[in-house]
Amino acid sequence: MNTEAETVDVVSRLTIHLAGEHETDASIGLTLIPLLKIPTAIIEFRHPTGARVWWEGWCEAAAMLDRIFPEQVDAGELREPELTINSFVILDDAPRRAKVRARSAAVSPDGIGALSVTVGGLTIACASRAAVECQVRGWREAYDMFASDGGFGLPSADEVAARVRADHARHGVNELLTAAEEQRAARTK
Repeated sequence: MNTEAETVDVVSRLTIHLAGEHETDASIGLTLIPLLKIPTAIIEFRHPTGARVWWEGWCEAAAMLDRIFPEQVDAGELREPELTINSFVILDDAPRRAKVRARSAAVSPDGIGALSVTVGGLTIACASRAAVECQVRGWREAYDMFASDGGFGLPSADEVAARVRADHARHGVNELLTAAEEQRAARTK
């Protein structure tokens, strides 16, 4: 009989779904650590690189906004979740890159477009232009807390956004056809 203890590393996964305009609030917590409050979660930043990677992800999502949500339209009829989970998320590592996923309303099974940003085990998925815009504002504010400190050597939020736009101009955006093209194709069928 083997008596050695076996260890298993488990990565927690949390997806937060946001459908419309909502409040975000970046502040310094009681422990002097930056916090971002969004619906159903409070996110604590313990590493400046993590804050930069999240801001880069939301800059990339903002660059796709007009293609996925070509107009300011209602998110449509979303099913209400059976329960609301209030989470406290600690971002304490230095991830390398955010994953941004996009789906226009034309290819969505429920007819609702979506943009999501994932870093590590946390995904924030937005089902409307307004939800994305609220997240972009909140993550910028949270990133600005680190960047304005100066002690971390981070570029400004505007410098990060300009670099993401330049990358898109140079390499393009890896995504599905634009929402407008998909909607035109759907109408001609």
